[in-house]
Amino acid sequence: MTYMDVQAPTRKILPAIIAGLALFIAAGFSIAGLNLFDVRIGFGFLPLVILAIWPRYAHTLVSLILVFFAGIFMDWASGGIDGQWALVFVLVWGFLRPELRGSPFSPISLLLIWLATCGLALVVLSLSGYFVFRIWPDLAALGRQMIFATCLLPVFLLLRRVVAKLVTDSDDWR
Repeated sequence: MTYMDVQAPTRKILPAIIAGLALFIAAGFSIAGLNLFDVRIGFGFLPLVILAIWPRYAHTLVSLILVFFAGIFMDWASGGIDGQWALVFVLVWGFLRPELRGSPFSPISLLLIWLATCGLALVVLSLSGYFVFRIWPDLAALGRQMIFATCLLPVFLLLRRVVAKLVTDSDDWR
């Protein structure tokens, strides 16, 4: 083991800013929905995909600020409970702690991280909605949103690799 092996990796601001912009864009898309054959498909879990694949070497404080304000933006634009999505985003980001990941994603670890993300978001959304409105959410609608976001997860991983190759060294984005 050398001295360089025990050093903390340098946190960079550019990956945090680009991931934060992607989170704001995903939050904007999540407000819209799609009506197909009298079934509404929401995109509410789309920003959670961005949180699940957040770059490891992104600056911690900048990342936390962007995650919080993206949640506030989503609350404001959707007309939901103030702070609900901000709480979900911050808890998911804090639970996943991308800077503490020891290695890049493997397919199994990404699946486990995604399942933990969906589970945590489902619990927080259900409990906060119940405490405010005294009704439980429509689990079928939340399930459709999770399935749709799960189908888009590989697409977002591919886009992340393309952006990493175009913008900077891809090691910052692992």
